[in-house]
Amino acid sequence: MRRAAVTAALPDHPVAGGGCQMRNSPIMFANPSSVEVVRHVPHRWLISQWARGGRIPDPAMVPFAFEPASLDMSRSIVTRVVGLAEPRRYQILHYGSLLSAATGLEPRGLHLDEFLSPAARDHMLAQYELCRRSRKPVYSISSVSDAHDVPVDYEKLLLPFTNAGGEVHCIFTTSLLISTEGRFERDGIFANGDFPAPRSAVVYTINVARQNLVPSSVAV
Repeated sequence: MRRAAVTAALPDHPVAGGGCQMRNSPIMFANPSSVEVVRHVPHRWLISQWARGGRIPDPAMVPFAFEPASLDMSRSIVTRVVGLAEPRRYQILHYGSLLSAATGLEPRGLHLDEFLSPAARDHMLAQYELCRRSRKPVYSISSVSDAHDVPVDYEKLLLPFTNAGGEVHCIFTTSLLISTEGRFERDGIFANGDFPAPRSAVVYTINVARQNLVPSSVAV
């Protein structure tokens, strides 16, 4: 598959109150924040475990870096950082069964820039680049809607993992759909076979101290 033209440079257009906004886009990149901005408690738990963990030698070991009870791989994605040129590419190693059922796609082996639609590509790749460069968790809340215009919040958490050289070589992503209106149609949100293009979104880099920088002792 031919690679699409991608420009995933991080946004540098300042907005009032701090942070930056992608030009001609509803996506705002907020100033670095504490873990308190993360609304979903299980996501906070994952961040806490990530902070206690260390480097991993192989992206395939990412699931073993977390306690099994805290992990829902059916709604998660694992990507490998590929190449040396800027921006990097992100190859999909794992694509959760719930995501696959909702989108009707099985993109394992593809790169994100090959898989994402133009409506979602730039802001999604910018989040991955931010996660890789900062080596910190990246959390976002996007405002989307289902097929019946029910408002839904799409929360996403990216966690970077480093290799022995300290470089981010894979990123674990997990997501959650929540609506204060109650019931909504998940399939309608992914009607185009892709991540939904948000009406608005706020992206946070999460400041959290790493408690251990030595390789994790995980069993495979």
